[in-house]
Amino acid sequence: MGKKKQEMSQVYNNSNNEFIFGENGGKGKHLSSFLKNLSLTGTSSTSSVHSANTDNIHEINSNIYGTLGYSSSKVSSNQSNSGPPPKRSVSYKDLDDDWDADIDVSTDSVVRRSPDNRNLSRVTKVESNTSSRSSFNLQPSPMLDSLYPDLTLPATNSSVNLNSQKPTNEESLDVEDYRTTMEINRLNQISSRNNKFRNILISDSIVNLQDLRKLAWNGIPSELRALTWQILLGYLPTNRARQASTLKRKRQEYLEGLNASTIDFEDTAPSNSSSLYHQIKIDVRRTNQSIKLYGYPETQQSLRKLLYLWAVRHPASGYVQGINDLCTPFFQIFLLNYIWQLQQRVLSILEADTYWCLSRLLENITDNYIHEQPGIIRQVGDLRNLISKIDLELLNHLDHEGVEFLQFSFRWMNCLLMRELSISLIVRMWDTYLSETPLGFNNFHVYVCAAFLIKFSNDLKEKDFQEILLFLQNPPTGHWKEKDIELMLSEAFIWQSLYKNASAHLR
Repeated sequence: MGKKKQEMSQVYNNSNNEFIFGENGGKGKHLSSFLKNLSLTGTSSTSSVHSANTDNIHEINSNIYGTLGYSSSKVSSNQSNSGPPPKRSVSYKDLDDDWDADIDVSTDSVVRRSPDNRNLSRVTKVESNTSSRSSFNLQPSPMLDSLYPDLTLPATNSSVNLNSQKPTNEESLDVEDYRTTMEINRLNQISSRNNKFRNILISDSIVNLQDLRKLAWNGIPSELRALTWQILLGYLPTNRARQASTLKRKRQEYLEGLNASTIDFEDTAPSNSSSLYHQIKIDVRRTNQSIKLYGYPETQQSLRKLLYLWAVRHPASGYVQGINDLCTPFFQIFLLNYIWQLQQRVLSILEADTYWCLSRLLENITDNYIHEQPGIIRQVGDLRNLISKIDLELLNHLDHEGVEFLQFSFRWMNCLLMRELSISLIVRMWDTYLSETPLGFNNFHVYVCAAFLIKFSNDLKEKDFQEILLFLQNPPTGHWKEKDIELMLSEAFIWQSLYKNASAHLR
């Protein structure tokens, strides 16, 4: 055990305030009294009372601070009182580790300097008839960090100006330059990202699927989304030399399937078709009614064709209400890709590409649409178990109100949240789903639904049974942007990393 430091006690002005100091100084037991005594060391006055007590103050400071160096320049008694008051300079050198600075005290100003004599602050002149105020006039440049402009915020003046002034022309130009620079950097980032996609998709003879997935997870440029989706789904081969022949063969196969059908797909045809086609026709009319594109007869006819052909070719599951929603993102993305040459022949190409990509998607979630839909039942159960680990309080509230997860999350699994989010946000979300291995429409979607439910946790905890169901049937997502979807996807990824393949954590 180390040797105890030598201590001393000092009683000042017959008060009861006791200060304990080590051999190198330190903090007092009574901080308010200590600061009061400390203020005596920085007080300057030209009064005769101060002059008479100068020696006493010197002695007191020497006793309080121990080994602290103390020196002063005394005022000459022969100096005329008619002239300006003399300046008194006092220098302190503290030996403590918590405050290492030199202080120069004069009657006009107080300047605190660090040991390397750099100016850390400025304190304005103290006048006897007004209270002292400190003013820090900092005028930083609008560009705080030229190396990372995307992380830079406009600089603001830290001083409090009671009389607000309009920015000068020079300041306005600085802000405008800053905004222009930020916009240029944003465009450069977009261009750089597009170039990375093109290098993967076009430059090499074989598309590196792993690199494409890694890059597409954070979003795909709109002009390259159609090609990227087709490759990620496996509709197009990664060998670029075989892509053209594959497209030709698949599109011809789709046309042959339609020609073999006996159904008249015209909207004005008499209603003598099968019950399957009748159900598809009804659901297509209900599809995305808020989007004008899906109200056109040509669009509805194309959707009826590809949905009917898929249903007759997959008798194990057949057509299930909700599949009509799943084909719309493909149809809309491929339409944007072919719209510059839109004609009757291109419509068949658009239908064929949508049909095959929908088929690839449904292969990953077949259990969701077969008899009794066991895939959806399993996903709903996994969602409940996941919420029990993430937000047990929310789960207890839902149980207390008698809300079953199947009552609100069945549609989330059946339609992949397409009834809850806008089509543009669904497209962004599918960029990430298609980048997952395996595709994220099955397991990863459960974690996304958990993140989606947690978004409204605080609101749901304050509602009763009926209010909860009404809220979840029409959640307030109309104002959501892509950044909201990206945040939700990031949270889902974190939870998947924690709980994937850890079934014990989900029970």
